[in-house]
Amino acid sequence: MASQKIIPLKLSDGETIKVEVTQLGEQPVSAETRVFKKATSIIKSIASDVAETLKEVKQEVKPDKFSVTFGLEIAVESGELTALIVKGTGKANLEITMEWGE
Repeated sequence: MASQKIIPLKLSDGETIKVEVTQLGEQPVSAETRVFKKATSIIKSIASDVAETLKEVKQEVKPDKFSVTFGLEIAVESGELTALIVKGTGKANLEITMEWGE
């Protein structure tokens, strides 16, 4: 069962924030400061993949407007930060909205 813990994360500008993370696996989560950039690089990869797919969707179904929402949860597995696409109440795993004019 995953447990929650609050740990410090260092941002690119040197500031430190506290983030609630989920512990995955058996290794306990230490309170050491980790670099948030390691987790945010996953966001860039996801956004890049989604953007590429949406370019194809735009050419094929030609929506006038679309938006994408995805929820991420920060987790620690084997001592390393990771990001999980989440689901559940108030959180979208991946929601794509398309609109067409009249």
